[in-house]
Amino acid sequence: MGQSQAKQKDYSPPQNRRPLLAPSENTAHASAGGDSSDAISPKYSPPLETKLRLSPSPVPPNDLNDSQTSIRSDDQLDDLKGAYPAPSLKLINFNTFAMNIEYSCLMPTVYDYTQSLDGDAAFFGFLLATFSITRMLVFIPIGWWADVRPFREVFAFTAFVGLIGCFIYGAAGALGNKWWLVVGRVLTGLGAANTTLSRTYISKCVEADQFAKVIGVQMTLDLFGVMIGPALIAGITKVNFDYGWFHFNEQTAPGYIMAVLQFFMLVSFLTTFVEPPPQDVTQRKTIRRKSLEASTNEDVEAAIRVKSDNKRAIWRVLVTGGGWFFILTTFTVNFNLCALETVATPLMEKQYDWHSIENSSFFAACAFVGMVAMLTGMWIDKNLSGRKAIALGFTCMLSAFGIWLVFDGGLDLPKGPFLLGSAICIFGLCVLTPANSAYFTKVVEYQGGAQGLFGGIWSVFMSAGKSAGPIVAGYALNLLDTGTGNWIIFVLCVPVLAINVLCLPFIAKTMKDMDSVTENLAEENRRESQSMQQSNESFDAVNTSLLKDFTSDDEKISQGT
Repeated sequence: MGQSQAKQKDYSPPQNRRPLLAPSENTAHASAGGDSSDAISPKYSPPLETKLRLSPSPVPPNDLNDSQTSIRSDDQLDDLKGAYPAPSLKLINFNTFAMNIEYSCLMPTVYDYTQSLDGDAAFFGFLLATFSITRMLVFIPIGWWADVRPFREVFAFTAFVGLIGCFIYGAAGALGNKWWLVVGRVLTGLGAANTTLSRTYISKCVEADQFAKVIGVQMTLDLFGVMIGPALIAGITKVNFDYGWFHFNEQTAPGYIMAVLQFFMLVSFLTTFVEPPPQDVTQRKTIRRKSLEASTNEDVEAAIRVKSDNKRAIWRVLVTGGGWFFILTTFTVNFNLCALETVATPLMEKQYDWHSIENSSFFAACAFVGMVAMLTGMWIDKNLSGRKAIALGFTCMLSAFGIWLVFDGGLDLPKGPFLLGSAICIFGLCVLTPANSAYFTKVVEYQGGAQGLFGGIWSVFMSAGKSAGPIVAGYALNLLDTGTGNWIIFVLCVPVLAINVLCLPFIAKTMKDMDSVTENLAEENRRESQSMQQSNESFDAVNTSLLKDFTSDDEKISQGT
């Protein structure tokens, strides 16, 4: 009798153990007293697929049956692939940081280097721009290569090309031709283009609810590498030795030092790099088909269709979602930062009689201000709002240009106003960067866009700013050499900032709506996590009760026999 009763018991887990609420359950919860969906702006109501991907999973992947797996397609694929390789993620982050150091570390000495090879100010600006122009042009081919070949192969090849480029840059002095500097910077730009793979690698390895955070770190490292690079040259300004044709001095050192770093990256990619988990397209299609079979909700179908349609996604993210403002802002930030770095060394040498040690100290101070500003921006974004961080950043940048223009004395810009304006400008550039990066990542996620595609668009605009800034600044320096006052530098650079600031009122409500969406999603995930925890506890209690019943039945059977 005990055996028959035991066989009749249903030991399957309760349905509320499923990791996510159905759409109808979410609606019912909101109407019963939860957060109303009306609080979320229709423009920024994320596709349902996005909400599913952002929701946490309470159970290990091997505990899920087919119906449960169909609920969260992308997250479950992440789980099926296994944990992401953390050591390689750190290597990817370091590579992003190092490649941006490579761009800027030569700033304190490259002006003297070009002059020693008969290069003028216009050539100086062009030389600085070639790195970013090359990088921008090969972003897409590098991404395509990584789609069809292993990541290790692409990273190793680009690191090798970068190594050759750095060595050529250092050897240009011995070769005695300024165009070898251009060849070296073109090759190093090609090598540094591998940073475009960072977002793709992260999207394959990092779970959806951590993606925005990791990408935010990547975007911040982009700018911080540019900031810290020039300061690193301070330690070798007095180093000078020759060995045959090999000359190691403050002008050639950035090339040779970065060649050693590129060699380290090459060896690291060949020996320690872990490929991302394989992307099983058939499995993805099967899971998405099951997801559609499991729910007939039209929003789910629409979200998946939008995500697979790049043209519609571009319109949704850049126009409807307001992403245009954030990529314009990253262009403005990099344009003004690289323009300032371009004009700083020639201006300080001509007007203040500063040399490599003083120049390096200036860039080191700028790097410190930038680091403080980024930490401040992260705090403001987390505890107040990203809107306030962006507004503060633009206010500081406008104030810096105001100081420079007010105190400009024609061909003489007093040292105090120049240094104060530089510090305020750097603070403004860096304080808004974390919030701007976070907003763009959220726009892509909320509007159902592909992070790889829009990461490429972001990288193109960032590189365009790094290319245009030195070119415009180099042209301004050429005019300065003809007797034009310092004001020409600021007049040529300020229009980009002015356009960006004038666009801010048009995007303010959009950012406010996005903040509301983020808060509501966080609250929704918190409630669902609590609900799933309660379901798991209830399930464990049922298991305990059933185990006791089994034990009791076994005892009765033993006694009966």
